[in-house]
Amino acid sequence: MAGNSWGRNAVPLCAGAVLGGALVLEVFVVLLQLRHEEGNGHEHKKGQPFPFFSLVFLLLVLGNALENARRFITASPSTRGVMLAGAGQGWDYCYSCQTHVPPRCAHCFSCNVCVLRRDHHCTILAQCLGYQNYRYFLCLLLHGAAGLLFGCLLNAKVVMLLQQEETTIHTVLLLVVPWLMLLIGQVSVPTFIYAFVTDVFMVSFLFCMGFLLFHGLLALRGQTTKEWFEENHQYDLGWRRNLQDVLGQRWYFVWLSPFISSPLPGDGITFQTKKP
Repeated sequence: MAGNSWGRNAVPLCAGAVLGGALVLEVFVVLLQLRHEEGNGHEHKKGQPFPFFSLVFLLLVLGNALENARRFITASPSTRGVMLAGAGQGWDYCYSCQTHVPPRCAHCFSCNVCVLRRDHHCTILAQCLGYQNYRYFLCLLLHGAAGLLFGCLLNAKVVMLLQQEETTIHTVLLLVVPWLMLLIGQVSVPTFIYAFVTDVFMVSFLFCMGFLLFHGLLALRGQTTKEWFEENHQYDLGWRRNLQDVLGQRWYFVWLSPFISSPLPGDGITFQTKKP
């Protein structure tokens, strides 16, 4: 069953891995390019120092993002292997799985299984977001956004260095509409590439930040996306308790590293509701 799931979602997984690897490689190239360009601008110096701290930061953010992504995929929130002791109050019946399921559990037709505290199916990582992996999803978005912003700023700096002799309006237009500037012959191909990659990083950063802010708000309010649409607030126990329910007992440390242990307080089957 698990093998079929991975095979069915191999394309989005491979596409995401290739895109992420290409962007990381490009950042390494940009760091070396910055060293070269800044060295040319200061010929009295024998050479610019190697960007050691920038590379350490990049590797730290990349390592955290990759490990969070791996744990998000492997920490399955499905009901497979979970003992469901029978129908209780608020339980529903899943006709696809032909079993009773607890509150906040829903069937995912992409994974072909019911998911505990299901939020949505992440197509890029080919996994459902649910009870067991919500922490890794939020941390992946945080570190991914930090890495994308870092890459965006580095590429923008290269563009600025290459455009030193151009006007500010010319540089702004290059960053906003790089394809148009290339088509009308106002920019060289290497400069266009740096400007285009800057835009890719910026759009990806905004995408990650949008999801991070939205799901961060849901975590603070103790809601899933479905419950947010339905204006269901019955599981809102206060922001601190809500964070503990999705991030674990050490919710204030989990942002630093995915290797920090933070056991979840519940079982994903029963949930405390707000007192009326």
